Amino acid sequence: MKATPINIHPKDVRILSISRIAGYLFAFLLLFTIGMSMVPNQFFVVSPKAVINAPVQMIASPIYGRVDKIDLQVGQVVNLGDVTATVSNPNQDQTSLTGLRLEKLDLTEKLNNTINVVAERNDQLGKVKAQIADVKDGVLSELGAVIGNAQSNVSIYEARLAEQDALLQRAVVMLKKGLTSEASVEPQRQKRNAAQGELDAARGELKRNEIVQSLVTRDIYTGGTVAANLLTLEMQRTKLAGDIAEDNIEINQMTERKAQVEKLINREEGRLGKSGAAEVVADHHGQVVSVDASFGNFVMQGQAVAKSLDCSEAFAAAVYRSRDVSSLDIGTPAMVNFRSLGVKKSGHVYKIVRYFDSGQQNRYFAKFPKAEGDEVYVLVKVDDDPTETTGAGQPNNDKFFGCNVGEDVIVSLGETVVARLTRYSKMAVDKLAAADGLLSASALFDKGHRLASLQQ
Repeated sequence: MKATPINIHPKDVRILSISRIAGYLFAFLLLFTIGMSMVPNQFFVVSPKAVINAPVQMIASPIYGRVDKIDLQVGQVVNLGDVTATVSNPNQDQTSLTGLRLEKLDLTEKLNNTINVVAERNDQLGKVKAQIADVKDGVLSELGAVIGNAQSNVSIYEARLAEQDALLQRAVVMLKKGLTSEASVEPQRQKRNAAQGELDAARGELKRNEIVQSLVTRDIYTGGTVAANLLTLEMQRTKLAGDIAEDNIEINQMTERKAQVEKLINREEGRLGKSGAAEVVADHHGQVVSVDASFGNFVMQGQAVAKSLDCSEAFAAAVYRSRDVSSLDIGTPAMVNFRSLGVKKSGHVYKIVRYFDSGQQNRYFAKFPKAEGDEVYVLVKVDDDPTETTGAGQPNNDKFFGCNVGEDVIVSLGETVVARLTRYSKMAVDKLAAADGLLSASALFDKGHRLASLQQ
């Protein structure tokens, strides 16, 4: 009797396939969740020494003169190119231009000298590093030879001990047979013990040399004239590296100032021959944080009429010990706790620096937390919150009070297990949505296969 084929509706096959895949996915997510919950936070460090900061831009007078008009208030938004004040100089002399040119010459000379000093120190640093490497290679070669000789001595004393053990064993056997007396065995036992002592001393010497070799390999120098010389060279290398870093910071500052002076010279040269008035123009977008001049005041060329900052450049500067963030990567997630607001905002690490000079003329709005010699600054950029909008439903760009510059905060580096699980869960949901299209294609393939079977 021929068996009747069972017809299964394609919709039932699709439901069965989806149920099976959903069951496998649920089991996988369950095992994944259990596994992740057992993994501790491998990197989650907190710093209470942190402050929200932002660079401050000067709105400076281009000439020496009297303030004829100024219309600025704290909190006012200014854009690039906005005229914030006017200054007039009825004398219309070239005092400002001459002073700027002299300053440019002085800056150029200092900048060239500092660049030459950095080049010389880099050359000296390269020589010190090469000398350290040569001395270290020589010390390691010498220690290798000493260790080889010590190993040979250990082998010799081991053979001598084995020989004395054999002689002592033969004397004991003869004593048991009554062929010799106890008095004749005792000298042989003393020789055997002496051989053991020599072997122990040789092994101790070998161990000591191996420890010294291991310490030198790890740049740890203890005792001896060579070790003292290496330590002195390492101190010279560290000092040279620190001096070069400070010189590079000074070069950057002088280069920026020189560019500003050149810009002011061009503006002053363009002003001369025209009216004795000049406009004070904002060079950056931002909000005014202080107004430093008023109508009728005389201001020097380059003197700040007002100061502004852009909250899009705000960041959290946190102090951490160097060893706690030695393996920290740029882009590591972070959490910034605004204690006065009682809110936490996410962010990410974008820079790690050992030294942070506030620069001249209060370059930054707030003073940086004090860092000790073994500490570094970790700079965290707070992520923008798209939910922050104005009453009209537009993004809130007026964030002077919102970015809370100058406020002490608590910064936590790393990613919690809950956040990690949330991120992985979103990835799993995205993959499941992508797999839905594959399920539809699989159902069509099964339907075509069944039709071909029926036709046969």
